[in-house]
Amino acid sequence: MMAAVNLVSLFLLTVMVSGALAQGRLADCCRRIKDTQIHRDLLTKYYVQRPPSCSLQAVVFSTVQGKRICADPDKLWTQTSMAYLDGKNCHVPH
Repeated sequence: MMAAVNLVSLFLLTVMVSGALAQGRLADCCRRIKDTQIHRDLLTKYYVQRPPSCSLQAVVFSTVQGKRICADPDKLWTQTSMAYLDGKNCHVPH
């Protein structure tokens, strides 16, 4: 009987932790896209946010000041900035 109670408790704890983690990820999602364009030298990295993890598809840039910019993946500025960072972070062996 005690093993069954422990198993149920472990299951409930797992469900609660999973829910909290999922909510934390949703809080990190871009909820809207902005037309903010900054100089590429101020960008450090990016990642692509996609459904179903987040409801909106966006490119999320990080700046040297630690801020996030949620950009439209179809915009030219977004695409050239991604290519710039890809080239900047590419290490070619000599």
